[in-house]
Amino acid sequence: MEFREELENALLRIGIENPILEIEVKPSGRLGGFVISETFSGMPHIDRQNMLWDGLEKILDEEKQSKIIALLTMTPAEVEDADSYD
Repeated sequence: MEFREELENALLRIGIENPILEIEVKPSGRLGGFVISETFSGMPHIDRQNMLWDGLEKILDEEKQSKIIALLTMTPAEVEDADSYD
């Protein structure tokens, strides 16, 4: 299974509903990007990150966690607002 697919399955397992991943995989195999979900609505960013990483740490081993550069957590409305600045 490709790591990106494994990451998406892990996100579903930790309760992030209908995640939209905007992920870039670097030539090194490491990845980073955005996790977009309504699950994050009304949550402070620190709580989103804690939910994300607390869950991923239970599912992914340290080697796989180290392949993640950064995952930014956003709601669809926040993405829409950010896109309106383009």
